[in-house]
Amino acid sequence: MHLSVLGIVIVCVSGLIVGAAKTGIQGLGIVLVPLVAMAMPGKASTGFVLPLLVAGDVIAVLVWGRKVVWPSLLRLLPWTVLGIGAGYFAMAAVSDTLFRPLLGGLILGLIALDLARRLAGLGIRSDHGLVVALVGVLAGVSTMMANAGGAVMTIYLLSMALPKEEYVGTTAMFFFIINLVKLPFSLALGLITAASLRLDLMLLPLVGLGAWLGLRVVKKLPQRAFNIVAQVLAG
Repeated sequence: MHLSVLGIVIVCVSGLIVGAAKTGIQGLGIVLVPLVAMAMPGKASTGFVLPLLVAGDVIAVLVWGRKVVWPSLLRLLPWTVLGIGAGYFAMAAVSDTLFRPLLGGLILGLIALDLARRLAGLGIRSDHGLVVALVGVLAGVSTMMANAGGAVMTIYLLSMALPKEEYVGTTAMFFFIINLVKLPFSLALGLITAASLRLDLMLLPLVGLGAWLGLRVVKKLPQRAFNIVAQVLAG
């Protein structure tokens, strides 16, 4: 992969962001999507980021795996897998030229969704079947097409008023499972290449450093401050 000096800086920063987002600073991943798209073509950027996300997921699950709220997680998974399938077919049909504006529109749509919810003062009943289905499908489509499912999950999990440890643990396990599901789809689309994997391996120490930083931050943040940071990063 031929990167400019700016591109090298961007991918190094992205490694730190992945680690920090996975272990503590939830929602930070939404910054990752447009950032990496500045360094490489839109579709290629999603394939490059995915192995880094899986590495970060492994660390996060090792740290927070015992804090998972399994009932909430298991309700979402079938719908999210359905959304991943829809995102796969959409990516197969869209050219890279069209993918970049589509990616931007998807991110803006996620932000608008949360903004509308907050302006309307809507209280989301997270256990409602329709809400679970909508969140699951949206998370699946957005994570398959842009690795941006974190924004949807933030809106959903904050509505459940989970303590920060359960919030981070449930998010970690959810994306660990979902990103593993995404791997064969990304390989089938040719998004993950030998060159992108070599670059991912070089960035693993930065993912580890970011994970350490994220863990230190989340342990020091009071619950209220944690919720505010998560909401700001989601929208």
